[in-house]
Amino acid sequence: MRSILISLWLLLTSTGLAAAESSSVIAHDWGPFYRSWTDVHGNQRTRFLGPIGEHMVSPEEDTLHAFRPLYFTWRVENEDARRSEVLWPLYSRRSREERVYWRFLLTVFWNWDVEDSDSRWRIWSLPFYFQGRDTHGETYLALFPIAGRIHEFFFWDRIDFTLFPLYVKSQLNEIEAVSYLWPFYSRTSGPGIDRFRVFPFYGYSEMESVGRKTFVMWPFWNQVHYTMPKSQGKGWILFPLLGHLKLTDQDTWWFLPPIFRYSIGEEQNRLFGPWPIVQREEGEVDKFYLFPIYGRKQHKGIDRRFLLWPVGHYEKSEQATGVKTKFFVVPFVQRFREKPSEAMGGEAQSSSYTKIWPLFSHLTREAGDIRRTAFLDFNPLRGGPLERNYAPFWQLYVREQVRDEVDTEILWGLYRYAARGDGYRYRSLFPLFSWSRGADEGHFSFLKGLLGRRREDEKSVWQVLYLFKFGDKETD
Repeated sequence: MRSILISLWLLLTSTGLAAAESSSVIAHDWGPFYRSWTDVHGNQRTRFLGPIGEHMVSPEEDTLHAFRPLYFTWRVENEDARRSEVLWPLYSRRSREERVYWRFLLTVFWNWDVEDSDSRWRIWSLPFYFQGRDTHGETYLALFPIAGRIHEFFFWDRIDFTLFPLYVKSQLNEIEAVSYLWPFYSRTSGPGIDRFRVFPFYGYSEMESVGRKTFVMWPFWNQVHYTMPKSQGKGWILFPLLGHLKLTDQDTWWFLPPIFRYSIGEEQNRLFGPWPIVQREEGEVDKFYLFPIYGRKQHKGIDRRFLLWPVGHYEKSEQATGVKTKFFVVPFVQRFREKPSEAMGGEAQSSSYTKIWPLFSHLTREAGDIRRTAFLDFNPLRGGPLERNYAPFWQLYVREQVRDEVDTEILWGLYRYAARGDGYRYRSLFPLFSWSRGADEGHFSFLKGLLGRRREDEKSVWQVLYLFKFGDKETD
């Protein structure tokens, strides 16, 4: 009998009162259990079971579906792009037009055109299994470390191996490298390049128009002979005692290499000692490190600094596209600021992001016209899968603003506030009360319909004890 009464109460309140509380902005508001509304970006949103369930449709027909942390998917309609994640980081998938990528644990798959049966594709189960078809239509298969061939692996076009490290053969364009018992023996040859190594006893590397490097009993003896047009000369290092490099544009000495180094050059002077604690450079690169206490490096419009590495970092980049600044106090503070050049929108397109971990994050875009603030924010990074799949669980306060329109939620909708530029205001504290006011509409409700009133234009409807309604007449 009790369950029947509860079901009846839910049915009555979800039908009769839902209509009484709905508006052009808030369609339904059952606190953390279920709510649907139009947000400040114009998206049609529905959320249920607190941060778990979510559905969204944007004005451009982009869609979001989530049942956290089990499942999340986001589709961008006009780009035919989709991103899906299941129990991240267990599984993720991305697609754009004909391209598809997915990952399951350490198994990854790419297909550059799913509509073409002869397209480039690969499936790698790192670090053991490799199979695919490369850009030129050649197929490959490898079972590491037993035997096989891998194409387009990092910067190599092809790698063949048998019982790695017993035998490895790599190819990049016309350059081939063969290794036996890698890294002990290797031979590399190709246009303008010749390398040989029997590690650590003897080895050399010779490149056309660059020069030749040789080692004997590495790291104890190394020597170089550079033939570059603007920088020619010879050098040597007797580790760990002494070294000298004399070029047409540079003169360098090492003492207890690499601890102490002194260089004088046409474009750059360097003084390291003891490295890596003290590093000083003057010229195209202006650098001073007192590692790990303080460091500064400036080069071509980029200014990087650190304080108590790896804790404090600062970077400012001034380029033709605009100015970007970054500031970190790991892991507690993150600060980003971007101001595009006037040709790219200037101050109107500027943005900033601040995070005080784990307390809050604050984002502004378009010179502050768009804002988002969240408390708490345990994600140590900015955005990404953690933000999509887990952040809603711990973000107890979220405020979003677009110019004079505002949405605020506390405890996943237990308290809600909404404001729109036409004078519309909405407040609710579930299940105690809800209230709204607009130019042509308004309502208030106590205990979800124990007592309520709704107004549309010059007409109003009262509701008492959930079941009884009266009114529908013109107000005085």
